Amino acid sequence: MNPILRVLGLGLLESIASRLSPLAATVVQFTLIIGGSLLPIIPLLTGAIHLADLLAYTVLGMALSIAGTLIRLRTMKKRSKATTFLMLHYSIMIGILCLVCGVWAVILLVHAGPSGGWIGLLPMAIALVLAHGWSLADGWFTRGGRYVVTEGQVVLPGYLRFAPLLFATVLGASAYLGDGSEWQLVAIAVGLVLAQTVIDLGMALWAVKLHSRVAA
Repeated sequence: MNPILRVLGLGLLESIASRLSPLAATVVQFTLIIGGSLLPIIPLLTGAIHLADLLAYTVLGMALSIAGTLIRLRTMKKRSKATTFLMLHYSIMIGILCLVCGVWAVILLVHAGPSGGWIGLLPMAIALVLAHGWSLADGWFTRGGRYVVTEGQVVLPGYLRFAPLLFATVLGASAYLGDGSEWQLVAIAVGLVLAQTVIDLGMALWAVKLHSRVAA
């Protein structure tokens, strides 16, 4: 077992991933992504949760993405003199911006009032956490993704994931504080869910291509 995964508590995921074929492991990854990124649209459209809840949920996903990126930068094989700088730059820039979005999510939650739908989001939050953990345990360590990626490829997903969160936070704050209509709030939330899902699935497809390079 990789000692880093043991420290992170991901040893069980690595054990499962090592017993699966690449195809089966990929199916698991995509299933977890759909469960964690796309399925929140169901309680959203049924009115169980609102945009403010979804913003807080997306901040959680962004925090997991930041942690995963820093772990990848620390454990990748193609390290250079710029790696430490990138780790500091990424953690400070994206970390602070994510914190700002988190603060705004709390403000909007207080402004909108609790929806009471967080229990319905719990299974999806578990899938979200597992999706990030599986990506590390399987694609990064077990399948050898860390041997072929560059620093730019490691940090790119975080920037892509942050962009829709930032736009949704700005638009959501304007809609809430400017007495926007309910359909505007739903449209922003649906756009955020779909954007995050497309990005996550796209990054997973790209990772599959990297794994094929390792296998070759």
